[in-house]
This record gives sequence, structure tokens and C-alpha cells, in this order.
Amino acid sequence: MRELNHQEIESVSGAGFFADLGKSIGAAIGNIVDSGTAVGGLTTDATTPAGQLGSGIGSLLELDFVTAISNIGAGIVGIVNFGINAISQIKDKNATTA
Repeated sequence: MRELNHQEIESVSGAGFFADLGKSIGAAIGNIVDSGTAVGGLTTDATTPAGQLGSGIGSLLELDFVTAISNIGAGIVGIVNFGINAISQIKDKNATTA
């Protein structure tokens, strides 16, 4: 009998379910935010960082702390960059109309 590798163990144990679920929920919320900013004439990407944040939260439930910290951190940085980008676009819009 052979020993299973890490990927095979995760596949058999169902590991990643909560991370995948969190990513899907986060991405759906990010998509709604992107749709709202598009109505205002902005081009944004909240889907990616919100998905990363959701995946990180799901990883916490799986007790995968290294992945959780990495994804939560990346998600937060992405959301901050989203805000900076949106504000920059609004300022540029206001500058051209003034």
C-alpha cells in the first residue's frame, strides 16, 4: 500500500470546502460592488480581493492558518487598493468636469 501525497489527502478529506465557499461568497459580493461602481461610471475590481478575503476566512474554519493569513492579508490589501483606485477615478472625473 502506498502513502498518499498532500494533494490526494486534501482531495479525499474534502479539504478546501469552506475556503471555496468563502471565495464564492466574497466574489459574489465583490461583483455586486463592481456593478454598483460601474453604474457610477467607474471601472473597478472588487471581485478578486473580496474572493481572496472570503477564501481566507474559509481557511480559518479549516484550521489552515497559514493560507488564511495569506489570503486575508492579500484580500485586505486588494480592498484598500480598490478604494484608492475608485477615489482616484472620482477625482479625475471631477477634475475634467470642473
